[in-house]
Amino acid sequence: MLDVPSVMPWKKFQEWSKVYGDVMYLDLPGNATVVLGSAQAAADLLDKRSDIYSDRPTSVMHQLMSWDWNLAFMPYSQTWRDHRREFHQFFNQREVVKYQPIQLRECRAFLRRVLTPSVDLGQHIRQTFTGTILKIAYNMDIADLNDEYVLLAQKAVEGVSVTTVPGVFWVEQFPILKYIPSWVPGTYSKRMAEYYKPIVESMRDKPFDEIKQNMLNGNVTPSMTSSMIERLHSKSEHDRNPINEELARNVSAVAYAGEISLSLHRQIHSEIGPKYAAAADTVSTEYTVY
Repeated sequence: MLDVPSVMPWKKFQEWSKVYGDVMYLDLPGNATVVLGSAQAAADLLDKRSDIYSDRPTSVMHQLMSWDWNLAFMPYSQTWRDHRREFHQFFNQREVVKYQPIQLRECRAFLRRVLTPSVDLGQHIRQTFTGTILKIAYNMDIADLNDEYVLLAQKAVEGVSVTTVPGVFWVEQFPILKYIPSWVPGTYSKRMAEYYKPIVESMRDKPFDEIKQNMLNGNVTPSMTSSMIERLHSKSEHDRNPINEELARNVSAVAYAGEISLSLHRQIHSEIGPKYAAAADTVSTEYTVY
């Protein structure tokens, strides 16, 4: 267990896969883990045999941090199916075509930014992808990466990235430890969860509540979130129950948090930056940027 690093463990897994093969079994205390070391192995097990292997284990740390609303962390169940069906309505092959004007606008803004001196390419890439998903999910515009909602999501995702490392938190092996008060020595996981939980809940609820209040004030702008809220209010009183609104909150935040996570992943893998730069230089020099 001590051989599994708490920071970027996938690098160690990649080293092991070259020695032991594409499918590895880690027998950690109370936490059996299968590591897939190639895209082919993942496709064979998680795609072709999804009915057997695609379920997700329940994470105590995700629950303590209030991440259990996230579609990516839910076990296979009716709740998961409801969330996936709602999410798919906005990101299926037909619907994503509607987002092309937003993507085009953000790409043009990106090209204008990279033409300026002292360009920080990584920051501009993150701003482009983050601005795109915030516009789609909430119809919100961001001026830069110091935007309140960008910083909020980055902080929330920062916490969950640590919990994915197997064997780091004893509470995952012994769930009863979650009932021990956080002031007891050795309960780092509990203190960490208490720190991140309000951040995660704010990330999920704050932008949704802002759109909801704007709509109550008569200021309706098209977005993924406003569309779901309108559908909730168009149903009968019997259908407007808390789980419906909670589902809408969750689905909006899944898109929001997912893109922030992807942006941070690009920042970690800085070696891809030169490839982005070369492509941007080609486009910005050969074509007029409007």
